[in-house]
Amino acid sequence: MEFRPTAPAEIDRVMEILADGRDALAALGIDQWQQGYPHREAIEADVEWSESYVAEVDGQLLATCMVSVRGDRNYDAIDGAWLTGSTSEEPRYAAVHRVAVAADAKGRGLAKFLMASAEQLARQHDCESVRVDTHPGNVPMRSLALSCGFTECGIILVHEAGNVPNATPQRVAFEKRL
Repeated sequence: MEFRPTAPAEIDRVMEILADGRDALAALGIDQWQQGYPHREAIEADVEWSESYVAEVDGQLLATCMVSVRGDRNYDAIDGAWLTGSTSEEPRYAAVHRVAVAADAKGRGLAKFLMASAEQLARQHDCESVRVDTHPGNVPMRSLALSCGFTECGIILVHEAGNVPNATPQRVAFEKRL
């Protein structure tokens, strides 16, 4: 398995993988990622900022995620407590978002590989932790975070969810010290 930045020519494949993730969430009755999100413009911006990554196996792109070390304002307020005191103004954490695995590649350890690779990337940027969040009903992602050594820290509000009718703004937030 190889973890590497997404090339602009691979955005279509990333969108296919994200569609598989959207379908999996819908099958669980979860409103996260529904109604057109994540949209192409978000992925294009991730690629432009060098924050979009893919997992490639034998020449096939099978999983994707976004890893940012620029901070996330949604993480500045939490009902609970982070393990570290870093804020979006002076981030010392990496934020992992948009984790998705192609439907035909589930069960092959790709999500854990993405999370481990994100941790490695965070270490390369001298981050003190990695943070991730997910919808309260997204049991597979919550289980993934815990199995990767993350600690559940509380609830954050995703401000962008307010722009989507009937979307749940609460997210369960996790952090892992490096």
